[in-house]
Amino acid sequence: MRIISIVVCTCMVSLHSHPVLGWSFIKPGGAPVAEKQPNTQRRAIFSAPILALSSFIGLQSDPARAFGNAVPEYAKYADKPKRRGTPPKDLGVLPRTTEGEDDRVTVPGLRTCDGNPNCFSTTGDFLLSDRTQYGVDFLIPPWKPAANEPDPFQILSSVVKSYEAGRGGIDGGGFAVIKETDSYLYCQFESLKKGYIDDVEFAVAKGTDGIQVRSASRVGNTDFGVNAIRLNSLASQLRDKGWTIDEITENSHRDYWNASDEAREATFDASRRQL
Repeated sequence: MRIISIVVCTCMVSLHSHPVLGWSFIKPGGAPVAEKQPNTQRRAIFSAPILALSSFIGLQSDPARAFGNAVPEYAKYADKPKRRGTPPKDLGVLPRTTEGEDDRVTVPGLRTCDGNPNCFSTTGDFLLSDRTQYGVDFLIPPWKPAANEPDPFQILSSVVKSYEAGRGGIDGGGFAVIKETDSYLYCQFESLKKGYIDDVEFAVAKGTDGIQVRSASRVGNTDFGVNAIRLNSLASQLRDKGWTIDEITENSHRDYWNASDEAREATFDASRRQL
């Protein structure tokens, strides 16, 4: 905010001292009188710095923020404009209503997806035809811990926290745990160059089976496969510990992968694929 403060102060100084505004002020010690003189350029002087400031704020939102575990290459892009987006307001475990096999069902759960090929969730309509009305299939089964595991959520948390930024060519901007309880884990993962943020959640909810999962991008239509790669990486480590987790493949989510592949092929700049 230091840069923004300087810009605002500069604007205020110009408003008081620039003669084009049509205001003249008596120096300290003189009569405290300001004489107003009509001037058609005043509107331009007022609006120009304000518009410039608005553009600056929108482009440079939170420019100094960086996750401490970003890959070293991130330093080259740290001062570039970021597109972090805004997190949904209804993250967390809340009552979620979905279409069941016969009737609507409302149970505690994580947020669903909107059909864009940049999201996966264990919350969704029962029928594939219902889920794909507005886009690609995003539903994944809950992650099931190993039998007789005394503290499965702690195991999950440790695996997530040991995640390596940049693994599989994604999340070069690093990640951070934003909120953690004994039944809920919320993390943010950042892309290398553009600063895209993905919201990733895990939860244990009453009346549900296994660990609920959601991984979703905030910005854009497709994610170039990032959310699937990330979840598959975490799932692989948990399967080594006896967990039962379905892999996200071209067979399980063909439309998602087709959209990701098409987006990659349309990106002629190979360096842009470093996510």
